[in-house]
Amino acid sequence: MKLETLEKDHYYHIYNRGIDGCNIFNSDENKRYFLELTGKYLDNKIKISAYCLLDNHFHFLIQINAETKEATQAFSNLFNAYSKAFNKQNNRTGSLFEKHFKRKKIDSEAYFKTVFCYIHRNPKNNWQHYKFSSYSFYHLEKTPKYFNLDKNYSLDLFSNLNNLKYVHNQYKIEDLQGSENLAGQNNNNHKSHNLQGLKDLVSFKPNNIIKDKFFKYIHQLQDTITSKLEEVDGKAKFQEDVWERPEGGGGRTRVIENGAVFEKGGVNISGVHGKLPDSMQKYFGVEDADFFACGLSLVLHPTNPMVPTVHANWRYFEMYDKEGNIVDQWFGGGQDLTPYYLFEDDAKHFHQTCKTACNKHNPEFYPKYKSRCDEYFYNAHRNEGRGLGGLFFDYCKATDEMSMQNWYDFVTEVGDSFLEAYIPIVEKRKHLEYTKPQRDWQEIRRGRYVEFNLVHDKGTLFGLKTNGRIESILMSLPPHVQWVYDHQPEAGSAEEKLIKVLQNPVDWV
Repeated sequence: MKLETLEKDHYYHIYNRGIDGCNIFNSDENKRYFLELTGKYLDNKIKISAYCLLDNHFHFLIQINAETKEATQAFSNLFNAYSKAFNKQNNRTGSLFEKHFKRKKIDSEAYFKTVFCYIHRNPKNNWQHYKFSSYSFYHLEKTPKYFNLDKNYSLDLFSNLNNLKYVHNQYKIEDLQGSENLAGQNNNNHKSHNLQGLKDLVSFKPNNIIKDKFFKYIHQLQDTITSKLEEVDGKAKFQEDVWERPEGGGGRTRVIENGAVFEKGGVNISGVHGKLPDSMQKYFGVEDADFFACGLSLVLHPTNPMVPTVHANWRYFEMYDKEGNIVDQWFGGGQDLTPYYLFEDDAKHFHQTCKTACNKHNPEFYPKYKSRCDEYFYNAHRNEGRGLGGLFFDYCKATDEMSMQNWYDFVTEVGDSFLEAYIPIVEKRKHLEYTKPQRDWQEIRRGRYVEFNLVHDKGTLFGLKTNGRIESILMSLPPHVQWVYDHQPEAGSAEEKLIKVLQNPVDWV
């Protein structure tokens, strides 16, 4: 039988039993020692979501957190160390476990839920309080003594602890599809991976490896960016607001106001899911679809008109059929600069940083996505760009040349480049003096910013049409704006110079 390769970031059901069905644990102390060795050899290489130790077999539900060779060797070290100690204690020789521990890749959410419940329901009697199963650590909200139990993924998948308990109580061992009863009989029908009759009891919350990684990434990126911005401002701190969306999901909004540098700004993350609204189904040309969308979006409006406004967004989207299978997925995002006074060095620095990030993945990306940015961030009703552009990409889907992992690497590269692109500009301009007329000009140009966001911006429209949180969606709007009737800058002025550039995109690098 060909063994599954343990691939990094993927989930697996790992199990085995004693050779010829013999006991591998003769006492509670044996089981405790096995768990102690598990922590010693697997910690930092494997994330454990569930486990159960029975007298003659064991089960693990794990995620590989290391390269294939290192992960495989870690399991080998665990089993060899335990076998050696067990044999010495019991005055026996030879193999203890059946040759080659079994492993099956978890290829769907339903399969994960099935194996998760199956492992915990394996003990025949009093499974809720069985000492050598991970269920009690979910039920009692404790942590195992010997290693870290990765509970976040499972609780997220089942929506909450109460739902997790409820599904376990409804579960029956015979509902398992595609795993092996190590106490004796096999059931190898690896087709549906479903908890029969329980589909509607589990809150739908789509999940996969790319989604998990990106969702984790934007949480970390939000922390990195807000910490640096607070340092640069030196006065104001971000106010955090955690919110939930009634239809599914939620987010973490962070807003900074009335600082020494930033008059208003926000760095927000969200992850929302559920039924795709009718208006969006028509937009995508689908029927009866579910979705998941997550991303980080930021806008910063400095007080000083010599410091440019900046916007950035990095997002991931999935769409599902009635069975919960992914039918479409893509990345999108970018970053762009909106100055009120033109400093060509700033424009060149911002674009060079964008180009450098792009070139690490494909030299064609920068000119392609720079051009799309100029086209997208354009107020057609004003015949001018919103700013000096940057990058804009959307519907980045898997192709023969670019896998979803490749797109993940590219998008996170751009996200990681944001502070490098923007902060040096802020530091250079934040102490420049300015006049009241220059401040008025800034507020008039902010009006153009508002017009674009409310008339053209897809992200704003998507948030409004999916019942997103209004305060977070409209966070991008500046606090002080002017609309002056038929305002025209003076001929030959710095203000007119900016307008001319906005009407004709420039290749800055």
